[in-house]
This record gives sequence, structure tokens and C-alpha cells, in this order.
Amino acid sequence: MNYTLNSALTEQANNNNGQKQAKAKEIFLGIDAHLKSNQVARKIDNSAIGAVQNLGFEELLLFAQKQLRVAEKVYAVYEAGPLGFVLYRRLKDLGIEAYLSAPECLEQGRRKFNKLDARKLCSRLYSYVQGDRQMMRVVRVPSEQEEQSRARSRQYDQLVDQRRAISAQGRSLTLSQGFSSMAHGWWRAEPFQQWRRVLPDWLKSQLEVLRPSLELLDQQIRERKKELIQSYDQALPKGFGAQTMVQMDREIGDWNRFGNRRKVACFFGFVPREYSTGSTQRLGSITKVGSGRLRAKSIELVWRLPRFQPNYGPILQWGQSLCSSNKVLKKKAAVAVARRVVIDLWRMRTGRKTPQELGLVINPERRQKLAQPILATTAMLSH
Repeated sequence: MNYTLNSALTEQANNNNGQKQAKAKEIFLGIDAHLKSNQVARKIDNSAIGAVQNLGFEELLLFAQKQLRVAEKVYAVYEAGPLGFVLYRRLKDLGIEAYLSAPECLEQGRRKFNKLDARKLCSRLYSYVQGDRQMMRVVRVPSEQEEQSRARSRQYDQLVDQRRAISAQGRSLTLSQGFSSMAHGWWRAEPFQQWRRVLPDWLKSQLEVLRPSLELLDQQIRERKKELIQSYDQALPKGFGAQTMVQMDREIGDWNRFGNRRKVACFFGFVPREYSTGSTQRLGSITKVGSGRLRAKSIELVWRLPRFQPNYGPILQWGQSLCSSNKVLKKKAAVAVARRVVIDLWRMRTGRKTPQELGLVINPERRQKLAQPILATTAMLSH
């Protein structure tokens, strides 16, 4: 009898050890990432979400690596933000299926704190992996090369914004003293020489402090603009602009990421608000949920098209409204044309259609510039 009891206990102990050694199928990590600490919520298979842990960056990576030993598959998610993609890439290097979620308000009732955010992210990640694709808006993570190219493109816009802000300081100074507002470029040699004749000494000394910064920004903007334009080596439709196309391409990264035209329009924010019920459908203004940079670039591009692409389909349809004196109608028309333009750009970038098939005229000057190096190389090889 004792032998039978001991055998039963031994068998039970072996079973318990086997259960401890068995790997979980999936582990889900919801991470509320911050600079100094990270709140991590963990869910194992179908169990409840465990207690939230507070970990530093290296501690988080060590904790994530340990999860790979106890589960066949580990998933992790955190919200996109100022911390960039470093954590995402480190998790990927460890072999974890990492996701980057678009930032959203995770408030529950009137309660919002880091631990609650981590738990909500973990819950959404679980539902997303199980097939509910509406639970998270996943952000595409660019490669390191794409991120560096995009940063250089964005720096151009940042330099322009800085110049505009400093220039506005000078204009506000003169305006506050009863002088007419100075035009853009007042800090350059010839315009400033004219202002020196009428401004009091104390005001001139104030403006002299701003001028070196503005002149340096002028130089940096010219250099960055030249770099952007020269980096584009393809023939362009007239009016589209090499700089605009380079910046749009670097913001998007890969045009093939969009499966259809609706996704393109959505990414640019050209989707109408909607409040519909039953047979009633109400559409409003655009949501602007998307890239503001890309939307601004596409609107700028639209205002050039009536001059350079007068026979382009959307311009023929909305051209009269674009030239209207009604400002509201002009804005609506610009948005409508911009939506068509970005969809056509997607078609061209993905090889679905050529510019000629879309009714666009190629810039002959740029085509000749692109052909010159080829002809020169051919001539050198022939000699």
C-alpha cells in the first residue's frame, strides 16, 4: 500500500514538473513607454492580465527576452510618440513580434494613468492578434535609412519655420513703433539698408541681433533645398516639383503599402466625416486624420496645376471653382483635386498607370536634364 502511495506521489510530482516546463503558446505585452520608466502588462494565453510592472529600458528588454523562454510566441505593443522606433527595433532583434500603435485616448471613464494604459494596450493587442483588426491602428515603422532620409526632408521645413518665426519678431518690432510692416526678406542687405534710413538707432540694434540668425538660415535652407531637388532623378509632370515629390516620397516610404485608393486618401486625411443612420447619410468636412505634412504638400501642389496642367481631368472638373472669388468654394475644390492627385500619384508610383494615361504632361526641360548625363557617359564610352 505504501509502495502504491509513493508511486502515485512520484507520478504526480513528475506531472507537475512537466506542467512547469511546458511552454505557453502566446504571451502578450502591453507597454506604456516613457523616457525614465516603462509600465508593462502581461497576458499569458487566455488568462487574465497580470499585475503591471514598472521597468527601465534595459530591464524591459531583459524581461521581454525571458518571455521567449516560457512561450512559443511573444507579442508586444507600445504607442508611437517622441521616443521613436528604438524600442521597436530592439524588440524585433530579440525575436519578438512587435507592433507600434497609433496614439489614442485610452481613458476609461474619468480615469487615466500609466498602469491602466498598459493594461488597455495589452487587451487591444490580444484582440488584434486574434483577428479583430479594428482594435489597433498599426503604424508602419520605416527602415533606418528611410528614417534618416525623412529626417533630412523634415529639417528643411523646420528651418523654414524657424526663419519665419524670427522674421516675424522683427516685423512686430517695427509695427509696434508705428512703422509699416516689413516685407518678408527684410534682413537681406538691400531691403535692410533702406530701413536703416528711417528706423531709430535702438530699433536698428534690436534688428541687428536677429539678422545673423536669419542669414545663416537662408544659407542652410538653400543648401538643403538644392540637396532635395538633386536627389530626384526621374522625369516629372509639369508643376509637380522635384522638391515636393522628394518630400512626399520620403514621408510615405513605400507607396505599395496602400492596397487601394481609399487607403491612400485616408492616409492623407482626405476622408469626409460621416454621421449616418438607417437610410440617412450625412457627410461633412474632411477628418484630417492622417499626415498633416503630406496634406499641406498636396494642397500646395494643387494651386500650381491650373497653370501647368490645364487639361488634367480634376482641373477640368474643378478649375472654375479653383478660380472662383468664393473662398469657401475654392478650399473645397482644392481638397477635392488634392484627393484625386494623391491617388494618381499612388497609381504612378506603383506602376498601375503612366502620367500620360492620367492626362499629365511631362516636363520637357527636366527630361532633357536627365538625358544629358546619359549622353555624356555614352560619348565618353565611345571614345
